[in-house]
Amino acid sequence: MKRKIIVLTGATASGKTKLSIALAKKLNAQIICADSRIVYKNLDIVSAKPDEKEKEGIVHHLIDILEPEKEFSAGDFVSEAKKILDNTSSDIIISGGTWFYIKSLLSEYELIECPKNTELRKELEILDTKTLWEKLNALDFKRASEVHPNNKDKIIRSIEMCEFLGYPISEYKHKINDFYTAQWFMTDIEREKLYERINLRVDKMIEQGLYEEWQKNKARYPNSKILENTIGYKEFFEYENIDFAIDKIKQHTRNFAKRQLTYFKSRPDIIRVQNIDDILENLTC
Repeated sequence: MKRKIIVLTGATASGKTKLSIALAKKLNAQIICADSRIVYKNLDIVSAKPDEKEKEGIVHHLIDILEPEKEFSAGDFVSEAKKILDNTSSDIIISGGTWFYIKSLLSEYELIECPKNTELRKELEILDTKTLWEKLNALDFKRASEVHPNNKDKIIRSIEMCEFLGYPISEYKHKINDFYTAQWFMTDIEREKLYERINLRVDKMIEQGLYEEWQKNKARYPNSKILENTIGYKEFFEYENIDFAIDKIKQHTRNFAKRQLTYFKSRPDIIRVQNIDDILENLTC
């Protein structure tokens, strides 16, 4: 029998964390966090990580499990999430906005089990994104067409997978994943209201000490690519003027939210909800 899972996703700052906790309390469930930054220690403010009071006693998995010097891929998420699902009989809510993590876990096909190639990555890291994308295009033009030319991490991972397989990823014959069935919900919020919430949240992060957190983590992890690629930190790396950097954080976060909404709208199976009653009314899992 397939394991039934509830997925609560949505754009950044749309209120999914609070709603997932309320739902978990109602169902006596545990939460697996599907967020590419919340997994890292010390990235508290920048990831809007819930503190112990905000968790309200609900068990949260995949928070603070790594130092931000190590990469955490979709494959890593799948591996860790499977361990949790195999070792608990509680109802599980997967909550977060990193939809690729969730999709990878729940896809009808399993991911390619490709180990990281440290030597290859060193060679690729020094290349610019245009050169990398052209290299991927030569290896697998179909995969290249699906990856944004500026997404260096994903381009490198795609090249690594092509090299590991010895042929294009797009030709890989996936194994069937027959473990889980899920019902997807997303927090429904008007775009203009969402953008307003994003701006207010960034202001609150600044008040809480976002800039100071970045300074401390920059000193702790001087070689971390994670920090340089995190919205809310990378702007401080890029711009000396703090006020200008803050404006850019807001802009980049809005842009990210827009991309999230675009994906969610392409999924007719995701039920839009505004509160816990909406979820309970539509819940079939």
